This record gives sequence, C-alpha cells and structure tokens, in this order.
Amino acid sequence: MSEIELITGPMYCGKTTELLRRLRRNKIAGKEVKLFKPAIDDRRSKNNASTHDGVIMEAYVIEKTSDIEVGNAEVIGIEEIQFLDDSIVDFCIDLKNKGIKVIAAGLNLNFKREPFRFKNSEIHIGHLMPYAINTNLHSICTYGSPKCGEDAFYSQRFINGKPARYNDPEVLVGAEECYDARCLEHHIIRK
Repeated sequence: MSEIELITGPMYCGKTTELLRRLRRNKIAGKEVKLFKPAIDDRRSKNNASTHDGVIMEAYVIEKTSDIEVGNAEVIGIEEIQFLDDSIVDFCIDLKNKGIKVIAAGLNLNFKREPFRFKNSEIHIGHLMPYAINTNLHSICTYGSPKCGEDAFYSQRFINGKPARYNDPEVLVGAEECYDARCLEHHIIRK
C-alpha cells in the first residue's frame, strides 16, 4: 500500500533514527528503497544520513525536489524535508498516487515555535500533514541542573551561547553547539 509517512518533532527526538528504522524494515521486506537528503545538511556526513548516535545509511544528496530521481524505487525516504522547496508537498502526494511509499522526516517547527517554512515560501510541512500518516516525536528538556526532564517539543537555538532572537535567520544548520531540546516553560525566544 502506498502512503506518506511523516516523522516530525524537535531536535534530538529521534526523527532520523525512526526514518532509518522504517527504511530498513522496507528493505527487509524486499522493497527497493532510496534515501535522499538536502545538501545543506552536511553536519556529520555529506553522503549519508546519520543519527546523533552513529547509525548511518547511504543517501543521495539533492539541492531541490526536482533532483529526486525515483527510478525503480518502491519506497522513497527523505531526510530533513524542511530544507527542501515547497514543491516537495505535491511531489510526495504524486508519488503516493503512483503507488510509491514516501517516508519523510523533518522539523515541524522552527526555533520560534512557528511552522518551519520550505525554502523561500509560506508553504510548510503542515501542508503535507493532511495527506500523511503523522508521527510527532518529542525529546527530553535538558534545561538546568538537575535537568528538567519534561517532554520537549521545541528546538532551542543558541547564538554565542545565548537564546536566539526572534529576528535571527530561520535556517541555521547545526547540532549541540547551536541547539537544545526544551519544554514550553524553558523555551526562550529573545526579543
């Protein structure tokens, strides 16, 4: 059965881990699988999707949605979908209608707690949600000592060690040096 599976949540919630797990299961089932990731995400590896704990899967690196070459794939994986252009929404729906399963992972909210918009667009990942089976993951709030430990649904961005300001750029590719997972009480956006 073709469908769109969308895995969303904040930084450090296991989106990539879940994406790779689902893709591996499809490979075990004998499906032809291809994984794609945006070129902008070169944090740990340029040609692989990788989790924070070191799980790796080879990926095709793309600049834009039109670079995705489906070929004989029965299942398409898309890592960091929020970094693509807004044509990804119609592209995923079209693949589903052609009988190809799409499994995509990405941030649903930016550091401002607003929908993460696709490149140069007002369209965001939420526009794909009505067509998808949605899995929204959460992390653990690591604020304070001892750590808060509550469910974290937000990505806290830091610039020079301080919470980002509202008008800072939406896209900043980074990891532990720039981001932390936070609950609503401890998520800070400076004016």
